[in-house]
Amino acid sequence: MSEKKSVLPKVEILIIGVFFMAFAAWAISRCSATSNAYEEEARLLDAEQAKADSIAAAEAGLIPEYQPKDTLLAREAESPTAPPGEAYTPLYVVTPALNLRTGPGLKYKVLERLALHDEVAFLNEVTDTTQLIDLGDIIAEEPWVKVRSANGKEGWVFGACVDYYKHTLEGVEVD
Repeated sequence: MSEKKSVLPKVEILIIGVFFMAFAAWAISRCSATSNAYEEEARLLDAEQAKADSIAAAEAGLIPEYQPKDTLLAREAESPTAPPGEAYTPLYVVTPALNLRTGPGLKYKVLERLALHDEVAFLNEVTDTTQLIDLGDIIAEEPWVKVRSANGKEGWVFGACVDYYKHTLEGVEVD
């Protein structure tokens, strides 16, 4: 009979342990769900507050009304690089001199020599492959880009030598 007494407390402890573990798992899942709900509510409130602040600032005249600027997008041509009324994307020469060629590669004939910061119209054609060219202190691997010069000549230039912004590519040697 003493053997039965010793088994019963072990079973009770096991049942209490299982119950406690189930309760702990349930409580943790509820806390996690509540925490996520609070975070979502705080995010929505922050977004609403930012929108309200923006509207209030605009109404007070602190922020001018948004007017998109199309500096990198196609713009109506007022430039000699594109016919009047035709949209184009301007690119600028970023090397001291750049050859406009009849085809995409160094073996093609030079049509014109472009100077630093000359504007050209991007004609939406780029080679599928890149070429590795030594420009002096730097070696660039870029595709060739089809453009139209201010003189109206269409040709290809090395992609590393043109950019959307006027700047100078450092380390380039001129032939």
